[in-house]
Amino acid sequence: MQNVFPGAWVRIVQTACRLAVATLCLSVAQARSPLHLDALRRDGYGVVEMKQPVENEFFMEGALNGHPVRFLLDTGFCSEEITMKNAAAVYLRTALQPIKDVGHSLSGKAIGHQSKGIADSLVLGNVQVSRVTLHFASLPVLEGHAQGGLWFTDGMLDNARAVRNDADGFLGLGFLRMCAAIIDPANRRLYLKPPGTGRTPRLGPALKPLGFSEASFQVTGYGLLVDVSINGVSGKMIIDTGDDITLVESHFAARAGLKTYRSGGRTMTDAAGAEIEPEWADPASFKIGGVETYRPKVQVQPVPYLLPTGGRVVGLLGMDFIGQSWGIIDFAQGKLYFAATK
Repeated sequence: MQNVFPGAWVRIVQTACRLAVATLCLSVAQARSPLHLDALRRDGYGVVEMKQPVENEFFMEGALNGHPVRFLLDTGFCSEEITMKNAAAVYLRTALQPIKDVGHSLSGKAIGHQSKGIADSLVLGNVQVSRVTLHFASLPVLEGHAQGGLWFTDGMLDNARAVRNDADGFLGLGFLRMCAAIIDPANRRLYLKPPGTGRTPRLGPALKPLGFSEASFQVTGYGLLVDVSINGVSGKMIIDTGDDITLVESHFAARAGLKTYRSGGRTMTDAAGAEIEPEWADPASFKIGGVETYRPKVQVQPVPYLLPTGGRVVGLLGMDFIGQSWGIIDFAQGKLYFAATK
């Protein structure tokens, strides 16, 4: 796998934050896309069905060395490989290697007990990838969710597991990039092409006549960076399917003139299990790649891991925006496609 984040593995963006009240999140199910991308099969892509048991989160069932597993889709998880909770290491047939570096969650709390190993086989949908390197860590957020949900399992999981909302790991940036992933949340489809196979598709010419705009993104150590403008102030945001909601760093929010407020003591939980009480704001203008588009309610808070960017990276573009804008994330071409609705 290509090295997406040289050096230490670190979870540098918020993962799977949960709102105590679901109505604060806009469901992707409310924004059905007018098209589907199944023609990608002709370019050598396989299809993985994404399940949505809770608001703005997508899970996939698969098999790791023949054992049933469940993954959370998270483009903001900047591991070089797939990252799983420590308990899933029992599915490997080889010994683990310890990782000395310490990762951190959004709150700054350490994510410990890290190691790595190799799986002989990973199956997702009709896609099989061999010799997959996995990272393991202590990730309490994967153990379950406060919000209820309903699973419709495809049979890989037993009935007892199917009714729970836990997950075994994250499908993060490195694996998605390696497989030239194309993510279509509105149709609940993830398209993967094993390395060295198939052709590179061009979605732009087909999507533009349907009213889609596009913005290029950069694959960096901080994730997928896309140009944004909020209330006329420019910056870059991380495209993060593991984040329920769009987040804006507090210093940038002040520069953009966002007026913040709290919402009834509701709290959120980050990847390390730390509780956060967020503030919120309602932008008057929200642009992606220079195009005025849907304006999400944004969470505002300090984000310590963004400080080294010198204010260049100003927040996370979450599933609330991606879903309501019929967003499509194309790793093959480095493009975010979205409907420019206000």
